Amino acid sequence: KLSQLLSLQLEYNNIQSTIPSEVGMLSQLQNLWLDRNNMNGTMPTEVGMLSQLRNLVLYSNNMNGTIPSEIAMMSQVQRLDLDNNTFDGTIPSEMGILRKIETLSLGNNNIHSAIPSEIGVMSQLNYLSLGDNNINGTIPTEVGMLIRLGQLHLQSNLITGRIPTEIGVLSQLEHIFLYINNITGTIPTEVGNLSKLTELNLGNNS
Repeated sequence: KLSQLLSLQLEYNNIQSTIPSEVGMLSQLQNLWLDRNNMNGTMPTEVGMLSQLRNLVLYSNNMNGTIPSEIAMMSQVQRLDLDNNTFDGTIPSEMGILRKIETLSLGNNNIHSAIPSEIGVMSQLNYLSLGDNNINGTIPTEVGMLIRLGQLHLQSNLITGRIPTEIGVLSQLEHIFLYINNITGTIPTEVGNLSKLTELNLGNNS
């Protein structure tokens, strides 16, 4: 039953299968690395049973379907990387309770929803990548609560509205990528407060 397994690393193989629902029985698992394979199918809701998981890394596979709201039950997770798959649907608002998460990467999928305001309570987040999706709506003002955020990647989406002035309090920001969206208005003067900012890309907006 592998009841004491702490780390499962199968990255960079040619695995062509789904993630079995039995993964939820690995009650002590802290690291699950399945990136750069040919994993397919949906993410089983049983991943929510992995209450000790720190790292869930599934990028560069062929996984699809929606991101299950049960993922919010992984209260210890620090890195959630689902980049380069074909996940669709919405970003579950329930994910806002992931208070220990530091890296959230959902880029290059088919997500078609607004950014939930609940993202603002991810107080440890330092890397947010939602680029290359079909994300719509405005950038929530709650992003200004992410005081540890160093990188904000929202490029190549359908985001509208203005850049919130609240972004100017994010003193750790180094990279802001908002290019290829439908953002309007002026660049907030508060951006001038970002003393660590090295890259600001707002190209191809309205």
